Amino acid sequence: MNKRMLQAAIAALCLAMVAMTAVPAAAQVFTGRIDVTVVDSTGAVLPGVTVELTGAQAATGVTDARGEARFLNLAPGRYTVVAKLSGFGDWKNENVPVVAGAIVPLKVSLSVGGMATTVDVTGATPAFDPKRTSQSTNVTYEELQNVPSSRDPWVVLQTVPGVIVDRVNVGGAESGQQSNYQAKGAAGGENTWNIDGVPITDMSALGSSPTYYDFDMFQEMQATTGGSDVANVTPGVALNFVLKSGSNTPRGSARFYFENQDMQANNMPANLKASLGGATGKGNRMDEYKDYGLELGGPLWKDKLWAWGAYGKTDVTVLTLANTPDRTILENYSFKATAQATQSLRGNFTYYRGEKSKFGRSAGPTRPPATTWNQGGPTELFKGEANLVVGNDLFLTGRYSHVSGGFYLTPQGGLDVNMIFADDAGIGRNSWYEYKTVRPQYNTNLEANWFRGKHEVKAGFGYRTADVDSSYTVPGNAIMTYHDGYPNMIAEITAWNKFTGVAAKYTSGFLSDTISLDRMTVNVGVRWDRQASSVLAYSQKGNPLMPTLLPDLTGKAADDVIVWNSFTPRVGINYAVTENRKTIARASYASFASQMNAGQGSFFSTVGSFRGVYIYNVRDLNGNGTVDAAEIAGRTAENWYGFDINNPANVGTPNHRVGDYKVPTTHEVIFGVDHELMENLGVSASYTFRSFVNFNWRPVQGLRSDDYVQRGTFTGNQAPVGAYSVPYYGVVTVPANRTATEYINRDGYSQRFNGFELSATKRMSNKWMARFGFSINDHREYFDGANSLGDPTPTLANPNIDGGQVLRASGGSGKSGIYMLLPKYQFILTGMYQGPWGINLAGNMMNRQGFAMPYNRNLVATGDPLGSNKTLLLVKDVSDFRLPAVTSLDLRLGKEFTYNRFRASLDLDLFNALNSATVLGRQYNLRLSTADNVLEIMNPRILRLGVRFSF
Repeated sequence: MNKRMLQAAIAALCLAMVAMTAVPAAAQVFTGRIDVTVVDSTGAVLPGVTVELTGAQAATGVTDARGEARFLNLAPGRYTVVAKLSGFGDWKNENVPVVAGAIVPLKVSLSVGGMATTVDVTGATPAFDPKRTSQSTNVTYEELQNVPSSRDPWVVLQTVPGVIVDRVNVGGAESGQQSNYQAKGAAGGENTWNIDGVPITDMSALGSSPTYYDFDMFQEMQATTGGSDVANVTPGVALNFVLKSGSNTPRGSARFYFENQDMQANNMPANLKASLGGATGKGNRMDEYKDYGLELGGPLWKDKLWAWGAYGKTDVTVLTLANTPDRTILENYSFKATAQATQSLRGNFTYYRGEKSKFGRSAGPTRPPATTWNQGGPTELFKGEANLVVGNDLFLTGRYSHVSGGFYLTPQGGLDVNMIFADDAGIGRNSWYEYKTVRPQYNTNLEANWFRGKHEVKAGFGYRTADVDSSYTVPGNAIMTYHDGYPNMIAEITAWNKFTGVAAKYTSGFLSDTISLDRMTVNVGVRWDRQASSVLAYSQKGNPLMPTLLPDLTGKAADDVIVWNSFTPRVGINYAVTENRKTIARASYASFASQMNAGQGSFFSTVGSFRGVYIYNVRDLNGNGTVDAAEIAGRTAENWYGFDINNPANVGTPNHRVGDYKVPTTHEVIFGVDHELMENLGVSASYTFRSFVNFNWRPVQGLRSDDYVQRGTFTGNQAPVGAYSVPYYGVVTVPANRTATEYINRDGYSQRFNGFELSATKRMSNKWMARFGFSINDHREYFDGANSLGDPTPTLANPNIDGGQVLRASGGSGKSGIYMLLPKYQFILTGMYQGPWGINLAGNMMNRQGFAMPYNRNLVATGDPLGSNKTLLLVKDVSDFRLPAVTSLDLRLGKEFTYNRFRASLDLDLFNALNSATVLGRQYNLRLSTADNVLEIMNPRILRLGVRFSF
């Protein structure tokens, strides 16, 4: 049976199981829920009450012996709830807000007699879910549409308390580029992406999105950063998109947003104009921004069949320092059909296609046009879902999805010229390497919710596959040239080509019980995950310049190279401190297994991944700036990677080995309190402690820190660091195979996070809404014993400071080196006020401490036989120097026109309203002639014009 047939068989089996029985699966994270309890005027429960629900979805239920009716898997939005029982007056609530991942407890009181009763929703809908088990932030449709933003998910993430994003997106200048982000000490590779309940995370570029998005296709976004819910897979940020859908009421919208050069200011300081101003003297600038699209949904067959679809396009052109255009086009299509076969059976199908076309990717101070990439390649999502309700007690869901991912990066300089990776100023020249990748995924998951008395049992099962096939092409003669005091050069002779062929399988299950005990709710559960990475057989071309050391190779397949098998318990307790349930105290413990990269076991290929040879002190004899074959004729390898120098043609056994390892695990404890200050306004405070243990790593076989001796001290005095004295180390004995590594547990190494966050949410009422967040973060790493370290030399990649703050490098298209230290403080504030005459005022503000400035010096000769040239960290602590604090303020002035169900809005958005020129990056390599130069500042203030229509 081939793979496609197997996947189809699994999907059919899963749907059949959903139709027949309660099968374990994953908890709902993209839908909401309403729990209705009906009582009479004396407080006695009323069974047999008919409860009708209308809104984004329509449903009918009847209360059970406990007077309860539940509505699960509800699309976010506002609903009308009506309760009816013969002999009692009708009860109607026309404004019940539902958000993703939360429960709305609705208490209904029916009066005897024929009088209808209308209940004020603000008095009946709590500001908090009293049973919540996750630390989550819900960004509603009202906020997505009415608060000014650069209209991509990463900008929205920046408004979530505790989430730190690496870049500042002013007016869409970064749109079409993925930001790196992290929260509460979890690395970026722990982040997950989901659309309508199915995972779509790119498992090769771990933690990133496989595509880009049309902002107007979202009904809501939810970001989860921790908690005891067994549906939370990792300790990272779980981002869930909820797509819009059709309902019985036809609805639609269209929009057009526009910016250009004439609508932006100039914030280039006079002292930076020469070095950073570029050809225009104004630095990087927006040339033109256009964002337009439409979406439409409604009934195809009332109460039975609904459809919704959307099209969106974002076209952004930024001018680089050389005044050359860097253009990005994002084009998106989405469609959802929903069917109600019976009162108990509902299903839907979703299709999404996102395509990014970019011309000039990675343009920046160190990447002139010839070294930039043109990018392309669509990503498609196909998803089917079935929901079955069995009585009042059992709710079943099954989903199957396929993500067709992949993209290519082709250098503008072409593949027929030799490339310079870095000249003496750290600038690339001539061209760059090409990259191509294909990343398909298949996913099946099942869910069940079963209610019995005080218990709510949740169960889940999931199976997912992710394959990766990638290759590189180094242009010209496949030599990467580095200037080392030109005309002296370094040659890196490469044999990269096809370097990844892997297949990963992810199997999971969970079981939990939520026990409701009057004012206390106890949640107990356990999660099981099995993650496995296998290597496929593939061939890799060698390099004819060194055919003996870099020959053509064909590797062998290896199944289950790395397997992480984990059981992670979760427990949470919520207690209503007051009888009116307006103050909730929370405590929880959770452990999380880390998320495995699909290519975790790729190193075990008998071909290897990247192979290459270094030759130093190469003289440029013909003055063309690059290393040519004649200039290294007769030279031998001085350093190498990716193969055994004593047996370079070996494909019989892997160059590396797998030793003893454990599953990387995060332990989390949260204490918190939620308080409803007034109707529709709640505040929340939480303290989080995390311990990260069982890190895996791949050191050279047998080498640990006690195998190194100090070989000298690098000293000097250079601004802005001042005097420095850095010890450097080298191995005592060189291993026979210096490139052979072992995959093992990193004994003695751990990390800890301590954080506090305060948040407040005001739902839209009385003409205003707002969200506030404040967080304090401290994230440190610890080394206990020789086995926790390799080379003790403090380098940019490994500061090796026991108890020091964790430094994580980031970057991306057109960015300077970004070194993220969790800021000790971060404030966020978003809000909107509906003024008279249809005039709306809104704003979005973020303020955080600046990131690290880790001054260093590369190519320091240390005499280490394993690698003499090292990049030494010149600061005593990575937090010694920080960039200035960042403040971003965006404002909106809007005018809304209404006629019956039709609305038209004119928006004037002002980004970087303060026209700040905050420094975002410098050249931290003090060896270069551009040492300490400013490489990036915030983009200048810019005005955006927007027009929106809806009905």
